[in-house]
Amino acid sequence: MLLIPAWVWRGGPVYRAVCVGVPVGIFLAALVFAESGVLLGALVAFVVIGVFNGIVVSRRMSKAWPAADELNPAERVAVCAAVRRGRQIDDPRLAPAALAYVGALRTAREQSRRVQWVFWPCAAVVLVLAVFDTYTATTRLAVVSWLFVVFFAVEIFWWPRIQDRLLANAERTAQSASRWTG
Repeated sequence: MLLIPAWVWRGGPVYRAVCVGVPVGIFLAALVFAESGVLLGALVAFVVIGVFNGIVVSRRMSKAWPAADELNPAERVAVCAAVRRGRQIDDPRLAPAALAYVGALRTAREQSRRVQWVFWPCAAVVLVLAVFDTYTATTRLAVVSWLFVVFFAVEIFWWPRIQDRLLANAERTAQSASRWTG
């Protein structure tokens, strides 16, 4: 929920699965190809991870914000964009959906906080492996290993601040939307 941009809510579950699954599949397929140099492995990663991730994320999105079903695509995008940017909700019909979306973002952030500690030991292992690969593996493998170190650094240091900012924006929108719901 926290990573999904507002425009992904434009379509139904299949559209959301494709919008989320295809980029993730391409990204991970590129990593597999960069690490192994095997095109078939990259293709398998794209299909398996892309399809699996798309379906899982689309289902989680629907479950996290069931009020989205009551809105048309333009309204869903408008509510998401307003909440993510901290803008006011001026349409009283959209206020309950905005409050529900804020609740979904709160829940997603809390779930993210609960597992944040896992990234530290994993990052330590990835760092050790990157150093090891630097001295023992091919240059390509070492570069991919250091890329994973960067990914973990982003996840540990940058992404929580972005989530906090997103939630602060959502809380501002919740205040404006609550004036319509009493």
